[in-house]
Amino acid sequence: MRSVAVACAVALLLGCGKPAPPPPPPTPTATPTATPTPTPTPTPTPTATPTATPTATPAATPAATPTDVNVLTLRRPQGPEWFGLYLMGKKAGHTRAEISRERRDGAEVLVVRQETEITATVGERTVKRRQRDEKVYPARPGARLLSFRSERSGDGGDRVVTGRCQESSCAVVVEGGGGRTERSIPHPGETVEQADAARLAAARRATVQGSQLEGEQLRVRKVEDRYRGRGKMGGAGVEVEVSIVEEQEEGDRQAMRVSVADDGRILEERLGEAVVARAEPEEVARRLDRVDLFNLTRVPLPGALPRDVPGAVAYRLRGLPPSFLRDDERQRHEALPGGEVRLTVTARRPLAADPARDARRERSIPRGLEPLLGPTAETVGQIDSDAPALRSLAARLVEGEPRVYAAALRIERFVFETLQKTFGQSSDRASEVLAAGRGDCTEHALLFTALARAAGIPARPVFGLVYTRYGDQVDALYWHAWAEVKSGAEWIAVDPTFGQPVADATHLALGRGNQVDTVGLLGALQVVAAEPVPVGPAPSGGSRPGR
Repeated sequence: MRSVAVACAVALLLGCGKPAPPPPPPTPTATPTATPTPTPTPTPTPTATPTATPTATPAATPAATPTDVNVLTLRRPQGPEWFGLYLMGKKAGHTRAEISRERRDGAEVLVVRQETEITATVGERTVKRRQRDEKVYPARPGARLLSFRSERSGDGGDRVVTGRCQESSCAVVVEGGGGRTERSIPHPGETVEQADAARLAAARRATVQGSQLEGEQLRVRKVEDRYRGRGKMGGAGVEVEVSIVEEQEEGDRQAMRVSVADDGRILEERLGEAVVARAEPEEVARRLDRVDLFNLTRVPLPGALPRDVPGAVAYRLRGLPPSFLRDDERQRHEALPGGEVRLTVTARRPLAADPARDARRERSIPRGLEPLLGPTAETVGQIDSDAPALRSLAARLVEGEPRVYAAALRIERFVFETLQKTFGQSSDRASEVLAAGRGDCTEHALLFTALARAAGIPARPVFGLVYTRYGDQVDALYWHAWAEVKSGAEWIAVDPTFGQPVADATHLALGRGNQVDTVGLLGALQVVAAEPVPVGPAPSGGSRPGR
């Protein structure tokens, strides 16, 4: 089962109380924009006591690869394992993980439990999230998932998802927000090997592949745990040999790195430099730093940037891996000496702004984009576009408007003007956002995407960086979420948090949908230079999805 600690940290950074900073006063643009209400200046993050950071170095070639090891005979610690959870070097939480063999209903089963708690400051508010997961499998190799339970509490509300599985399906009960729903989903195909896939890959010195059900969002992930070799980890004057495993979900561009000791202990799970789960005694794991997400996650800029539309900005970046260099109609990359990248972001008046070129909603579903029109589980949350309240509202908002972009602008204006701009009070389902009537950039993008899909508009959430300046007068890029809609062959970026019918060129898109590996860029990405440049000609050949 994939680490709840890392998954919860990703949720905190990309979707759980993530700040949605207001932009500086805009300069006159071809596309009118509105400015959200200013927010308080965040309190500076105090300096934390340095901690030893393990480092991996090459080690001698290991003994012959075991051939008879399975997930039941794996060497692993007896009792729970505790981990400190670090965001950008600051300890923000802890996790407890345990795998045990038990008897339930007269049969022997393997039970996996993980519990994580994270605390961070967002503006002037303290955000907490607690996640507890349990999965149960028959205690035999190759056996399929029997049951699961996922409990979430704190920021984003309380929610419990339980499921009992038969051969081909799972009966699921979802409780939260004062309601209870029951549904049936296809069996995810998850087997007992996924209960401890990284440790199994390390023991076999091989690759372990399979499906994993994410209980919170009921999303099936295709995950690969690949043995990458041997190394040594050092810290506090001690050095141990480890096996290195890289765990990666299908579609991710960056893998989580897992270090497993020869006695079966997992010593570290690392997603880039941003999120690290490190093995610690319980009393140490529970000891936290103060984590201020505003200041901790921002990327400083050399100076102010314009927000004109049309407009273009060229950024010289360090720390952007080649796997993230994918061009589309808004963004162009150019490799520079020394590992730097020149990224040019261009915001143009869309072709669909001309009513004659705006696709009609009933004809705007390109083949292969059907998933962009229905309910899905995304990084930003559950896009439950089939919820009756969302479908009814969407129909009212776009009534009488058959064109895609024109209808999307009605929805964008509704979300911008209706949702109260608040930080650190997130909801994880679009229908919950609508009921709450408030949220940060994540909630704005989530509700907009769900309403657009309910209205028959292909839409997807986008996350990355955006320019703003707080009361401390530091020009910086902050983590942000917005959305894209598709009219004919054209993808159009809109920002319902800032009230921008066209997202300006200070929006740097780094991920879409479920590409949570973006979090791994935190702490590594640097802006060396940024300056406005002339708007070049529109790319030929139509729009590309960018995924």
